[in-house]
Amino acid sequence: MKQLFFLILISFFSCYAFAQRVVVSADKNNIFYIGVDNPITVAAENSSCKDLVIKTNNGNIAGKGCQLIYRGKEVGRADIIVYKKTGNKLYEIGRNAFRVKRLPAPTFKIGPYGSSYPYSERKAKAVVLASQQYVRAELENFDFEYKCSIDSFSVNIFHLESGKRTTFFNVSNKISPQISDAFSELKNGDVIFFNKIFSTCPDKIQSELDSLILTVEN
Repeated sequence: MKQLFFLILISFFSCYAFAQRVVVSADKNNIFYIGVDNPITVAAENSSCKDLVIKTNNGNIAGKGCQLIYRGKEVGRADIIVYKKTGNKLYEIGRNAFRVKRLPAPTFKIGPYGSSYPYSERKAKAVVLASQQYVRAELENFDFEYKCSIDSFSVNIFHLESGKRTTFFNVSNKISPQISDAFSELKNGDVIFFNKIFSTCPDKIQSELDSLILTVEN
């Protein structure tokens, strides 16, 4: 299937140099993301993989031959430049341009509950919340697999019966004993508000995630 794909690409999207056709394909999508490995495949007419050298003007490329890994440096454009080795010289035989982007922000989650859920479904059971030891940041509906950390977050609890409000600040993704104790005392109708949630992903950029509001429904 992949061979057929490259034959089609070579037929319709060609860069000409020395009467050769060259195609660079991003194996997962047509966009490169900073901070993760972006697999690429190169196909060059009348050239074997061992005779190709692949370079870029934005980031770096690891590996040899036709199956490689691209790692981006700056948001914008990256040219993947294909050279053919002839003797001791390199001759450019083609290049393809790709967009380079930051990783999208992940979703904050605790147990089965996440900020991507519709508000009508954000009902939580106290026993489930009290059993959680960690919160997490997950990327949903994305081709790449990578882990983001939760650096810190705040929890505000609004108690329905007493009208009291308690606030906690948590560093790291591990839930503090104070928050766990507060979760164990939740009652029906109490509201938990997670906000000021900061996360760092493999691109080393810290971002603030969407808040999460849960209503206790036991």
